[in-house]
Amino acid sequence: MTDSLTIGSERWFVRYVELFNQADFAGFGAYYAPDVEFAGRAATLRGREAVLDFYRNIRSRLDERIECLSFIGSEQRCAAEICTTLTPHEDWPDFPTGPLLKWVKRQSVNFVFYDMEAGLFQRIRSAGFRRLA
Repeated sequence: MTDSLTIGSERWFVRYVELFNQADFAGFGAYYAPDVEFAGRAATLRGREAVLDFYRNIRSRLDERIECLSFIGSEQRCAAEICTTLTPHEDWPDFPTGPLLKWVKRQSVNFVFYDMEAGLFQRIRSAGFRRLA
């Protein structure tokens, strides 16, 4: 999972972002505890498989890329300012954070907080800060 990267370091987190952007579900999923709690803008979920199933569904209908704008972290807790870009492959009128139109990008800046146990994300909480497009 960590390729000898220090857990909680910026380099370790950037690797997670890379795996997420590549839709490497096994790769970024390895950062999640089996019973991870996820509270995002589009869903509240419990369990690694529930989170991965959520992102598989999302990725089947749109491209999602995240960019880490700022990060602080330790082995117990991490926080990141993230720019999220969504590019829908189809109209999605009932998308949880508002309707999406095919090929019309949506960008936002979000804050995400990660509580860690045993080197894994145990609890993830995100909040929207600003919509860019």
